[in-house]
Amino acid sequence: MVLDAVRSVQAQTFTDWELIVVDDGSKDNTREVIGEVADQRIRYIYQENKGLPGARNTGIRNARGEWIAFLDSDDAFLPGKLAAQLAVMQARPGLGLLAAGFIETDRELRPLREMRPWENQPTLTLLDWVRGCPICPGAPLVRKSWLEKAGLFDERMPFVEDWDLWLRMAYLGCPMDWLPVPVCYYRIHGGNMVRQAVLMKNGMLTLFDKLYSHEDLPAEVLALRDQAYANAYLNGAARAYAGKDPGEGCTSLSKALRFDPDLLQGRPPRALSSLISFALSPLCGDAPGFLNSMLDALPPEASGWTRRQAFGAFHAVRAFEAARYGHPDTIFRDAAAAVWQDPSWLANRGLIAIALRSLLGLKD
Repeated sequence: MVLDAVRSVQAQTFTDWELIVVDDGSKDNTREVIGEVADQRIRYIYQENKGLPGARNTGIRNARGEWIAFLDSDDAFLPGKLAAQLAVMQARPGLGLLAAGFIETDRELRPLREMRPWENQPTLTLLDWVRGCPICPGAPLVRKSWLEKAGLFDERMPFVEDWDLWLRMAYLGCPMDWLPVPVCYYRIHGGNMVRQAVLMKNGMLTLFDKLYSHEDLPAEVLALRDQAYANAYLNGAARAYAGKDPGEGCTSLSKALRFDPDLLQGRPPRALSSLISFALSPLCGDAPGFLNSMLDALPPEASGWTRRQAFGAFHAVRAFEAARYGHPDTIFRDAAAAVWQDPSWLANRGLIAIALRSLLGLKD
């Protein structure tokens, strides 16, 4: 996979780049693979294993340029990434980080869905980063001086180390913005670290512990504290249910609902909608299995959730996501299934509207 990543850099329309390949103590043939790539712009650095944040820090410290982009060995850039982001960064010299969209793919880099995070998170303030990390590591272009000002990646954090760094940069006042186009491929496969539920959850709790240790946080960020921790536990619950660990899922979901009881509000409840969205993402891979695992291990706080309610919401959310990602063939079927499971969806004008548009063959 590392060769796919290297080739994607060589295919950039902007050609004045350097690529630093940090071999973090691998036991494979990375050295030989890189050695066969005849390109003077590529530098190979071997180090004893320090983990992902340590490898990225080695790359930053050895970089000669003003701007830094990160590329994991199993991902790839789109050809115009560097040119498009550099044009914006050079035109706006005060900008410290320029985020962008990305395309989730399978192991063979076949596209699964295009992620356009700016649609739900149009700004990138400290408050926004507390609510979540909307980008993959390969999506942003970052000014090196801001990375150094923030202290680089925290090498004690093997998980969510990128979110932690963006959060610290935002706390320090780094100006950030969006380039509203996809710039890279993000490969989803069984080896992704996101499947390690407990470690990911603990990483999120650590980054919030670090943030909320500051005494000078804005009032609106302080007000979001319980919701932030609730979202960390809710994310941990989703990953645990997906990883076939219902006991951990139940414990994390209970803590999420205790931190933020408002997650039980809404029709369907906000927590249930969030869990279903994760179940439908490529990170899960088995949505019905996820739902059954969850329903068999609900905490007392969510004991009112029924199987028909959950599967009705599942079909409704899948219909909405099909409309969002341009898959009209499944919208009506899922909308009908949602109503059959839970007739209260008949009162949802949004669902009925996309179902009728799909049935009539109308486009937005």
